[in-house]
Amino acid sequence: MADALPSNVSWTQDDDSVEVTVRVPDAAARADVRVKTQADSLTVALRDGAGAWSTTVTGLLRHDVERESCCWALEKRRGGDKALVIQLEKRDASRSWDALFRASGAGSILEELGRDQVIVDAGASTAESVVCGRCGALVKASRMEAHATLWCDALASDEAPKGPADHLYWARTPTNPVGSVA
Repeated sequence: MADALPSNVSWTQDDDSVEVTVRVPDAAARADVRVKTQADSLTVALRDGAGAWSTTVTGLLRHDVERESCCWALEKRRGGDKALVIQLEKRDASRSWDALFRASGAGSILEELGRDQVIVDAGASTAESVVCGRCGALVKASRMEAHATLWCDALASDEAPKGPADHLYWARTPTNPVGSVA
């Protein structure tokens, strides 16, 4: 979810920790909340009035946290609304986070190589870029609809979806027609 966070989710940081705030229904109790923290991921699920669980937040954290030091609490906020507040202790306190979650380009070459920082270094926000699931191209999130309808390489063929890097290579056509002698 390096893409935009849901409107009921926000986060802040200081030198040592990251605080994630999720607005929840006023009737929510501790038994209606599931928070799973790992060194590299966060998942929050809420139970609705009918007893069904739904995942509100999930993703790979931008940087690792100290799992054993993570905690959460339900708090009444000013104005009377209720919020789930999750405290995550940074593993590397000297590192400032530019996003809560890593790039959402699941399967992208850079992510597979653990090099999604390249996107950030190039001046692009990982929250602004997504990988097209049809052709594997890296596309600005706000332009994804136009890409899918106008520019996607998969539009030109009826082939199965390509791999993440297939758009980087060109098929070489033979220079001699079939049956000709060079």
